[in-house]
Amino acid sequence: MQRKDFYLLGILWLSALFIFLPLFYSDYIFMDEAPQIWGYNSIPGLNMFIGDGRWLSEILQSWLFKLADTIHDVKYIRLISLFGWLLCLPVWYVVIKDIVAKVAAYEYLPFFICLYLITSLPFIVSVQWATCMQFFIADTASIVAGAIVLKGIRFGKKWVVVSPLAVVLAMLLGVASLFLYQGAFACFLIPFLIHFINPFNDKKDFVLISGLVVYFFINAVYFVLYKFSFSLFNNIVANPRNSLHIDPWDKIKFFLARPLERSFRFTLMTHEDSLISKIYYPLMLIAMGVATFVRFGRAKWLYAVKHLTAIGFIVVLSYLPALLIKENYASNRTLMALNICVFIVCFEMVLYFIKNRRILEVAYFGVFMFFVFCARHNFREVFLRLVVDETAALTNYFRQHYNKDIHTIHFIRPSEDFMAEKYKVNRSMDELGVASSCWVWVPESLSKQLIYETTGNRQQALQTVVKHWANKEAYIRSGEKLDSNILLVDVPAIMNAITP
Repeated sequence: MQRKDFYLLGILWLSALFIFLPLFYSDYIFMDEAPQIWGYNSIPGLNMFIGDGRWLSEILQSWLFKLADTIHDVKYIRLISLFGWLLCLPVWYVVIKDIVAKVAAYEYLPFFICLYLITSLPFIVSVQWATCMQFFIADTASIVAGAIVLKGIRFGKKWVVVSPLAVVLAMLLGVASLFLYQGAFACFLIPFLIHFINPFNDKKDFVLISGLVVYFFINAVYFVLYKFSFSLFNNIVANPRNSLHIDPWDKIKFFLARPLERSFRFTLMTHEDSLISKIYYPLMLIAMGVATFVRFGRAKWLYAVKHLTAIGFIVVLSYLPALLIKENYASNRTLMALNICVFIVCFEMVLYFIKNRRILEVAYFGVFMFFVFCARHNFREVFLRLVVDETAALTNYFRQHYNKDIHTIHFIRPSEDFMAEKYKVNRSMDELGVASSCWVWVPESLSKQLIYETTGNRQQALQTVVKHWANKEAYIRSGEKLDSNILLVDVPAIMNAITP
């Protein structure tokens, strides 16, 4: 790498620290972190990821959460994710730079792909949520696997040959990535997408096909190992929501309506059903199609069709794991590869049409500022402020009202939109703009962890019964009665006492 590359990496590191600085001094518990910190330290034999086919995640997460005793300690797991990503950024940068090294117009493409990486919503989720801290390993292993295979492709007189060593190394990295988080392995496709859209590369079709063959082969190897792994664990079965579900028409509709639409928002977080997004998204698709035909010209219209078809196929494959299961849920944590692929295609098209260096410099600066400050807002204002307030309010409530005679908790959950409405922010799935305590699997673990941190007595927390309801009306209809041995935790009422 040249000195300029180190400067650019320094800018990326400083940008990430600027965005996530509050992570160093903020204490909070978010959603699955509550069952993890309580369960791994209190329930012998607990596992949360093996049934989902994420055996390596189970090993890593259970080890880290067993080292954490309090909500404050979970912060250090998140910091591992942040610094892990900072260590991986040079890997991403070098991989991309090596692929585009011979194209002068792509001089800053590695920088802006990495910039988008660290400012994207999937990246924010992987840092702010300790449950997703393994993403930096899984995503980086996948893009390296793809780069190794791309480097290992050789052209003979009649055949395309992929180095067996490259396939073996990619398989080891890929299977490890898949056992950490299945969706992460789609990052394998990023080097092939960059290689394909590069107009100066020859035999791109053969390279892409070779890469896809290896991609499907590694997925097949994982699937066999995934099925076999359940024979190694007693009383553990595959999670039904991850079972194969082949319904092409339903999945195509879902993909076009939700994941692909979300990927065109880049770092801007609008309301889930924003009218702006519904108009902007089809306009972007049309603009990309028209730009492609203009780029190749009337004489090469068939090549333009092939180009769009290949890119569309890669984009679909970048979300393939989520399209093979029954659940249709376009969470940000599943969108990393898809988001980056869409960004690469759009950014490269802009580079092709804008030749004026001064205009490019202004555009570069504008994109940089927009991405960084959007990410800063998304992390600090849409996520962090909400969950820090919620955690502090519930912690204080238990400290003030819990006593050793209480044996039952009555927990009233807030609605999924409660926080977004209270703090006047846009909500994004179950990851940003939501209360941690609104989900049905959180109240029991969260209450017991707060009892433990209040009393220092884990056994007392274990023996406490926790009942929860979706709202105050459901609680009243239940006919439950309060007495001195029951603590009512009405989260909406507790949070309404706080001024945002």
